[in-house]
Amino acid sequence: METKELNYTEGQKQFLFNAQAGANIFLTGKAGTGKSFIVKEFIKDLEDKGIDYIAVAPTGIAAYNIGGATIHSTFRLQPFGVLEEKDVKRLYTTKKQVLQRADVILIDEISMLRPDLLDAMHWTFKKNGLRGLDRRQIIFIGDLKQLPAPMDNNTKSVLYNIYNGEEFTQAKIFKNLNVQTIDLTNVVRQDDQEFIDNLNIIREGGKSAYFRKFKTDHPKGIILAPHNMTVSEHNRAGLEALEGKIYKYNARLEGKAKSTDFNIEMEIRVKEGAKIMYLINNKESNLVNGTLGTFAMKEGEPYIEVNGIKFPLEPTKFTKTEYVIENVEGKEKLVLKEIGSITQMPIKLAYALTIHKSQGLTFDEITVDLTLPCFSKGQLYTALSRVRSPEGLSIISPRG
Repeated sequence: METKELNYTEGQKQFLFNAQAGANIFLTGKAGTGKSFIVKEFIKDLEDKGIDYIAVAPTGIAAYNIGGATIHSTFRLQPFGVLEEKDVKRLYTTKKQVLQRADVILIDEISMLRPDLLDAMHWTFKKNGLRGLDRRQIIFIGDLKQLPAPMDNNTKSVLYNIYNGEEFTQAKIFKNLNVQTIDLTNVVRQDDQEFIDNLNIIREGGKSAYFRKFKTDHPKGIILAPHNMTVSEHNRAGLEALEGKIYKYNARLEGKAKSTDFNIEMEIRVKEGAKIMYLINNKESNLVNGTLGTFAMKEGEPYIEVNGIKFPLEPTKFTKTEYVIENVEGKEKLVLKEIGSITQMPIKLAYALTIHKSQGLTFDEITVDLTLPCFSKGQLYTALSRVRSPEGLSIISPRG
């Protein structure tokens, strides 16, 4: 198979070559190694060749980020409890036809993919008389050292009665998939080798005295914290410290969508000068999801100001999608169809953000607030790896 020579790392070249050859692959690697970039290159290749695929993820936000649909909606799986074979459903005809055509399945954010969810995908295929996961090409994408699926103690105890762990590799179907692991090692987000080496220590669950030098009482950039309570307090205090009028923007929900399907708030409250984050990629203004700026009003119209330049803000429609079959230029193809949406200003207060909602984003400056400690594996690594360079890192911690 031929791969276009762009600025690919060796690992990215290997992935593209093997994926184009039809291999089942677990594409992993540290944060910032270009997993999303090379997967998009593979998707372009599939589309150029007219190969039907579906891109799915365990959560609504992850599905939106990959430009696909959730596993639960695609396979009609219940959103609660540990799934067993008896729980999967018979599908109506159009849904069966969609799944039958999916020759390639891409699954993103696999650290959040529980084994019962992967098995349930296979069971759904089989219950409906379709080819199982073992007869399709599967691409798993993500880093098991990052954030796992959130589970309460009851769900975890039930899961461990059935499986030997909570990672997708423990699924009963996994051993039949012949999955090869490609581990991207060239970090393209950061280039400071000492920083990268010490990040890797945290990634592997270790401790590093290196990060003590970043401790401060004076936060800079956006604050990342493990707990919603900490984030809410920073955002409340930041907004209250500003004088002036509060501007409120209320979201409009339509169809089968809820605010938690997106990184969007139902009510946004801001003042002039408030720190905000832009939440979409905008080619016209060159702003991207995660751009930080300040809220500004000019002649009664809202703007985000970035580096002294004001960019207009207007309500944006964020859509929730599912796969359907449509006739495109005389040929049946799998396409994404809107099933719901939320319309809201594409911003949120950005004095602070939970570590969970920072996954996939990159910042020039961050402060990791560990006043309340991390409560799940991968949280600290995910937070520390959001920053481009050590010069942009600060840490608030009552501990050593």
